[in-house]
Formats: sequence, C-alpha cells, structure tokens
Amino acid sequence: MAQDLLKTISALQNAAVGNCKKRIADAALRAKGIIGNDPPDTENPDLCQKPRCGVTSILKRKHGL
Repeated sequence: MAQDLLKTISALQNAAVGNCKKRIADAALRAKGIIGNDPPDTENPDLCQKPRCGVTSILKRKHGL
C-alpha cells in the first residue's frame, strides 16, 4: 500500500515538473519572438538590434509575471 502511494506521489511530482518546464519553455519562445521582431536600424548599423530590456522585463510586461 505504501509503495503504491509513493509511486503515485512520484508520478504526480514528475507530471507537475514536466508541465512547469513546458510552460517556461513556451514563455521563453514567445519572448524570443517578441525580441526578434524589431526592424533593423538603418541609421546605426553597428548598434545591437535587440531591445535593451531583457526576457524577464518582457514577460513581466506582457504576462504580468
């Protein structure tokens, strides 16, 4: 009986961790899409093309995280 409960708890933990990892990966992909959509700057080609804010700032702004 105890073994069955431990197996069930372990399976639930693994499922929860897997779901969290998937949601984090999905959010990262959405953030990369947001960052990568900037038009190139024709006046200053030497500057970095990415915005100055990071992934965390974008996630906070877009998703309230």
